[in-house]
Amino acid sequence: MATTTATTTTATAAPVAPATPKVANKGRMTASWHTKPSSEWTFHERSLIWLGVATANDPSNPAPAPPVYPKSAPVPVYPVWKMHRYIAPRALGPLLVHHFFTQYTGIQVPVWVATTLYLAYFIVYGTQVFAWNNAMTTKFGTFDGAAGRDGVPDVDTTSVALGLFMVVISRATIAIPYLYEPSAPVLDWYTVAMLPVNCFMFAVAVDFWFYWYHRLMHEVPWLWRFHRKHHTTKHPIAALGAFADHEQEFFDMVGIPILAWLSWRINFATWWVSTCYILFIEASGHSGLRGYFQNPTTWMLRYFDAELCLEDHDIHHRQGWKKSGNYGKQTRLWDKIFGTQKPRIEGTPDNINWDDPMDFPAPVPEEKKE
Repeated sequence: MATTTATTTTATAAPVAPATPKVANKGRMTASWHTKPSSEWTFHERSLIWLGVATANDPSNPAPAPPVYPKSAPVPVYPVWKMHRYIAPRALGPLLVHHFFTQYTGIQVPVWVATTLYLAYFIVYGTQVFAWNNAMTTKFGTFDGAAGRDGVPDVDTTSVALGLFMVVISRATIAIPYLYEPSAPVLDWYTVAMLPVNCFMFAVAVDFWFYWYHRLMHEVPWLWRFHRKHHTTKHPIAALGAFADHEQEFFDMVGIPILAWLSWRINFATWWVSTCYILFIEASGHSGLRGYFQNPTTWMLRYFDAELCLEDHDIHHRQGWKKSGNYGKQTRLWDKIFGTQKPRIEGTPDNINWDDPMDFPAPVPEEKKE
């Protein structure tokens, strides 16, 4: 795909109006629980606040509304290197600490200790990813921004909170005891050198199995009932990746990762790094963040018009049962090969502004918040 620079500059693409938060939507997606006094929150609602899924309603210091841009406004670019800058240190950090601890002390970390520590870290990492998405969408807005975004529904705060924790817990407690070998080096030069190749291939393998499982749920009538709930949201936020029926959640959390690993075998360290990248893309893919934002492990597919961008899954959610398309999770490779790729609306090649790189917003000093 050609890297065409849009002729319209961001100076002519000012927001048209503040977004209207979906606080009390009609029907199934009504989300007003976070506006109640904190004393009335349930344990799971408190968990969602802690995870950064929602912000407590504070009339004295209301959260800023994200900007809304016309669909013709140039779409800024979030460079791949900035994604690596965010994810790579967080993914490699625990491995390096573990590796050097073992090398310099000679102590082999038992499986149960490694599982517990990596799981705890993965939960913290997940909260950082949600916070990152919230900050970015507040600053840059979302695709189809005039429609606003759905929050976690009042009737599903428990299931979403449990789903988010289970995504992390299930992947860690299944994979780590199987892949981690206390007597083997955590990192070696071959593992590090092959990380780009193996992360790419594992993402493509994840995508192959997800593509067919996802497509079949859309196109086989009796399977749609297991996916219908997830499509109740037409404009999801990052947390609503876990808004699904139990059957879908099980296959997402267990089935797909196992099938992907059987298709492309990787060791523990490579699995850990890949999983940190996959979680980041899964959460961001439901955020609707308005930017040309590729998967950093499969970005090279852009040259074959098969890269995945955030707008692709956002368009998928706006569609109905058999006409959604864009079934991929990590790439558009299988959508392209099997003819289910849908055209982008805002992030078209001639509307991407490569001269406008996005950046993570700087924290607001406390004195400026008052």
